[in-house]
Amino acid sequence: MGWRVGYLAYPERLHGELMKVQDTIAICPSVIGQKAALAALGAGRSWVRVQVKGLAENRRIVRSAIEEALGSGSVVGGSGAIYFMIRLPVQDDLRVVEWLTAKHRVCVIPGSACGAPGMVRVGYANLETARCREASQRLSDGLKELAARGAAVLEPAPGT
Repeated sequence: MGWRVGYLAYPERLHGELMKVQDTIAICPSVIGQKAALAALGAGRSWVRVQVKGLAENRRIVRSAIEEALGSGSVVGGSGAIYFMIRLPVQDDLRVVEWLTAKHRVCVIPGSACGAPGMVRVGYANLETARCREASQRLSDGLKELAARGAAVLEPAPGT
């Protein structure tokens, strides 16, 4: 569910123990992810600040849209990640995802895929601010409809 690249600075005395841990990790970042990480490090802090500023604005936009629709208690997390988890007013997160995608043209991840049934995961990275505003409005509209009508919105129309 995303690209992760990291590194660790450590005292030499921990080298042997850390190599034991490293030897048990069967996966690694993709080559393109490693090259992107090196480029980001090479670009310096000013480039990183610009990227983080955009993320912070998207975070604010998305959180506001969710809270406008469902209230402040509906948003879980988000302080150390590039996504929020949202408590849904109905439990069938898979159906909610299908419905939001089909009716409101916004795609989120079912919480059950992340070990959190009854929730959805909403990412806000990799979006230009204008597109983030548009998607957040569609998400908010869908969540408001879901909150107002409950599971009834998930039922197919008669004759379909």
